[in-house]
Amino acid sequence: MEEIQPAPIPAVPAARPRPWTVFASGPFRKLWVGTTLSLFGDFFSYLADRISPRVTMLGSMGLRAVFVAPLAVLVFTGRVQMWEVYAISVVFGIVDAFFFPARQSILPKIVADRELEAGNAVLNVTAQASIILGPVLGGVTVAAFGTGWAFAADAACFAVGFLFILWLPAAARAAAGATHPDGGIGGQIVAGFRYAWADIGIRISLIVIAVVDFAANGALGVGIPTLAHGRFAAGAAGFGILFAAWGVGATAGALGAGFAPAPKRFGWILVALCVWLGIGTGVIGVVPSLVPAAVVMGISGIATGVINTWGISWLQRRTDPGMQGRVMSLVMLASMGLTPVGYAASGAIADINPTLLFLVAGGMIFLCGLGAAASRSVRSLR
Repeated sequence: MEEIQPAPIPAVPAARPRPWTVFASGPFRKLWVGTTLSLFGDFFSYLADRISPRVTMLGSMGLRAVFVAPLAVLVFTGRVQMWEVYAISVVFGIVDAFFFPARQSILPKIVADRELEAGNAVLNVTAQASIILGPVLGGVTVAAFGTGWAFAADAACFAVGFLFILWLPAAARAAAGATHPDGGIGGQIVAGFRYAWADIGIRISLIVIAVVDFAANGALGVGIPTLAHGRFAAGAAGFGILFAAWGVGATAGALGAGFAPAPKRFGWILVALCVWLGIGTGVIGVVPSLVPAAVVMGISGIATGVINTWGISWLQRRTDPGMQGRVMSLVMLASMGLTPVGYAASGAIADINPTLLFLVAGGMIFLCGLGAAASRSVRSLR
């Protein structure tokens, strides 16, 4: 008797991820709402590995709500003093260092691997929107109701965000590093450094981040105000236009990276974005007027949106779950740790010539890209 073979089942092509499809995940919606509300309002992020990212985020947002609410009361009663504002600012600076690495390390636990780009894209776009809309909403609240109500609304946002993070499912509650006992606080931190340095891909990424952000943060933070008030004679309005253009570009880049599938050769993407951003930074320093400068800012900003989506997703996949919090903390440290030095150096160069500042910064980023391209280890990164 002739054996009947089953008819082959046609392969169904995998649907290309879209940024909004990630909202089908209930846990992601909770994470998104919670972190969005917190956005409106590093060394120690080993806690995200030792305890859990969720508990770390809850502590960060809870402390912010607890400290901002009394400040609102002090403003309402007319008893607020500057030292109290300074003290609360210090608390915010500390707990913020916990929040970002925890948010980045929790994402792989609540969305599918194929949705990491989409999830990071949505979080990045939301962050950009909060930078633009947060001050606007705060200003409107202060103008309409007073400063006390602005602080009260801020505390309420943190409290509601706290509840959404509290609502995350059990998969997000486990301590990622439970199977990686590295000793006490010092041992945990040292283990994070050793792990990141031993992995060639993570090590290269951290070096590139440090070089690029050292150059770009100084040039933008010091050079853009200098150009806006000097060469362009556009004052505060011009300053706002230039940074708004950068934000629009970064938003477009994040959305584009969320639409597109993850690149197969991450090393070449890293090289291309360094070259792109380096050229753009140098051009900003030589354009003669505000409009072309804003256009170049927008085009350059696209690179940051792309790398903040694809790059973070790549690191999340590459990093051991027990090291996610510490590696993301090192990313934050590489990005922001040299900023004060960069500002000081940029100020000194800008005093000589603002154009020179942008050419030096752009040159550093461009050379970083060329150096990465010359490395076989970078070219082979996938």
